[in-house]
Amino acid sequence: MRVVDALADWFAAAGITHYFGYAGGAIWPIMDGLIDHPEIKGIQAKHESHAVHQADIYFRETGRIAPVIVTKGPGLMNAVGGVASAMHDSVPLLVIAGGTATHFMGKAGMQEMYYHGHEDAVSVMRPLTKGAWMVIRPDTVIDTLNQAYKLAVSGRPGPVFVQLPTDIQNSVVEGAIIPPSSREVRTGSRVDAAALDEAAALVRAAKRPVILAGGGLVRSKGGADALAAFTETYRVPVATTVPAKGMLDETHELAVGPVGRSGTWAAADATRGADLIVALGARFSDNNAGNWRKGAIYDTEETKIIQVDLAIEEIGRNYDVTLGLQADAGGFLTDLGAALGGEALAIDGWRQQVAEFKQTWAGEVERVITGDFDRIHPGRLSHEVGEALKRHENTHLFVDIGDIDQYAEPYLQITRPGSWHISSGMAEMGWASEGAPGAAVAKPGLVPIALTGDGAFLMGPQVLATAIEYGLPTVWVIINNKELGIEKKGAGRAFGRNHPWIFFRTPDGEPYNPDFVALARAFGADGERVEKASDLAAALDRGIASGRPYVIDVDTDPDVPTYFTTGLDRAYPDNWYAGYGAQGQLETP
Repeated sequence: MRVVDALADWFAAAGITHYFGYAGGAIWPIMDGLIDHPEIKGIQAKHESHAVHQADIYFRETGRIAPVIVTKGPGLMNAVGGVASAMHDSVPLLVIAGGTATHFMGKAGMQEMYYHGHEDAVSVMRPLTKGAWMVIRPDTVIDTLNQAYKLAVSGRPGPVFVQLPTDIQNSVVEGAIIPPSSREVRTGSRVDAAALDEAAALVRAAKRPVILAGGGLVRSKGGADALAAFTETYRVPVATTVPAKGMLDETHELAVGPVGRSGTWAAADATRGADLIVALGARFSDNNAGNWRKGAIYDTEETKIIQVDLAIEEIGRNYDVTLGLQADAGGFLTDLGAALGGEALAIDGWRQQVAEFKQTWAGEVERVITGDFDRIHPGRLSHEVGEALKRHENTHLFVDIGDIDQYAEPYLQITRPGSWHISSGMAEMGWASEGAPGAAVAKPGLVPIALTGDGAFLMGPQVLATAIEYGLPTVWVIINNKELGIEKKGAGRAFGRNHPWIFFRTPDGEPYNPDFVALARAFGADGERVEKASDLAAALDRGIASGRPYVIDVDTDPDVPTYFTTGLDRAYPDNWYAGYGAQGQLETP
């Protein structure tokens, strides 16, 4: 058999049911080999970056890898941004690329990256992945794939890259196909009894504890159930990072919402007032920590931190920790609950304070969602999308990068853990709008909703063609403000003016966007335009119920200021010599 036949058999042995990618000359042999396995469904996106985002979201929905297959040169280069996003978000991917035939390496043939070495794609992918290989012996292909697969899913997950030159793909091999299950490693991810006792003692001694649920808890099997059980037993207030939004039903009396630059007031008040933060798979990123300014969200001189993470390098990266523990977040929380013995915590006064924080925040939400605005407020739009998720349990939400983040985070309420998804680490525009159909591939019957800006959507509107070709009912809700809103507000605040790139304009200065509804129909999808807030709910219901790709073009107010948690702004230091006041950082005189 050919190597590519062995590869296709390996897919089957690994339990792979779908793959994504885009055709190209350097992967013709792989494509030919997969023809003999029609039970493994291939989804061809309209751009390699879309394929990576769709495979990323496929994994988030199923917990299973769907390989991404791309050609050499520009094909694999188009995948770079998506791979980096997956690495930042700890999403395992297996990216397989074709490569120049070994006979021709270094001859500068078409699409070879030869500038610093023969077919040097591995050098591009190495810093963006957990591992990158070019296979130059046909008899080692399956062994390399098994090693790559093991690395992708073990420990802190992440993407891996394997390149197969075309002559290697066509080479003849023989022997049994060893599946990746034969190389599985069950890693120890529970802490010892002494560490649990120390953590339990810190929790019992705390007067104002807060659980901070992070993306690591999202990736933890049973993490949401562990969080709910711990919260019900010990009644500790719960804040989240943005990726973990909704890990505890946000209508729960102890859920204060996401905390950070654009989090809820209630969450920021809770973390600022806490004397103990139990951080579960949370990196304390710049958004979450208010750019690490002392006291902005956290103050480790006043607040003790227990930081739990599978990745040792994340523990203590940005803040001093009272107790740093390498562990699976969900497993640790279950073990901590057992170590506490079911004994109630004496924090009734703190719970009452948190209830007051939530009441104050509810007033702000009410002002935005019931206010009489001339045009649609993005906070109101976000709220209505959240309400649609409640009405339709067959929906999940995927939030793109842009100004919408800073309204969806505080004003949109998530009640079902796992129904909110965002890629805020690398923050690649188009992640949601291009990747959302991957959720429909992963879970037939699920209707993914991509909440996106016009700038992000225009980076890849051809995703509509993919949704039509494969019958993937997806709803795109587009904030149409004819500009890059987050850029306008951020740069305008910093410099008092804006570059022309920020605005979408015709040569005579008129605001411009394509007709998104007409564009949808040109691809074969459905759509409608919404200009009044009172029409949002019905439009969302129609899109979800349609069972088809559906675009909702929402005319939003471009003049609404960017939302920031009270007391915060973007506030990045822009002069190296200026003192910044970041925790754990030396000061310049």
